[in-house]
Amino acid sequence: MFSLMIMIFVYAFWLSFIGGTLTLFGMRLYYVIKSKFEINKALLVLFTPCSIGYFLTNQNTGIFTKIYRGLVIFFFIATFIGSIFVLYMHLGLDLI
Repeated sequence: MFSLMIMIFVYAFWLSFIGGTLTLFGMRLYYVIKSKFEINKALLVLFTPCSIGYFLTNQNTGIFTKIYRGLVIFFFIATFIGSIFVLYMHLGLDLI
């Protein structure tokens, strides 16, 4: 049972670290290409941390925005679960 918990922590860490970064960046890139922003605004949307640039420039609440917000919440939860694994490894807790 303990190994199952550690496996979930490890998968959540990698899912949030690689999957979350690439998925959300890809969605922001699609939004920039679709909206045809000028270069300064496009760079703001793409590279501002925590999707702040996306939420500042996007005023509509279409299905794309709802999916994006849902994925942000999902990857935040995965990051939180993955951070438990990082703390476990850093502190060297032996719970067995």
